[in-house]
Formats: sequence, structure tokens, C-alpha cells
Amino acid sequence: MNILIFRVMEKIKEQLEQMGYDYAVAIATKSEIENGAACGQLSIIVETE
Repeated sequence: MNILIFRVMEKIKEQLEQMGYDYAVAIATKSEIENGAACGQLSIIVETE
């Protein structure tokens, strides 16, 4: 996995943990948000050993 992607995932995971959330996030483009579209991409962050 690309180290940059890994670091971003870890940061998101840490922030979600601190706020008491599980590790699923929806990613949407600016256009999707502005138009109220519900077609963002769902990302589920999982830990592997």
C-alpha cells in the first residue's frame, strides 16, 4: 500500500476513534456535495495483522 495512503488512513482512523465512531467514511466530490448527490464512495478502514 502506498505510504501516503496508509498515513492518511491512519489519521482518519485516529480522528474517528477519538470521536467514538467506527471506521467507515463516505468520500464525495465537491460537485456531489454541492448538488446533494448521494453517490459518494464508501471506504471501510480495517486493520490487518
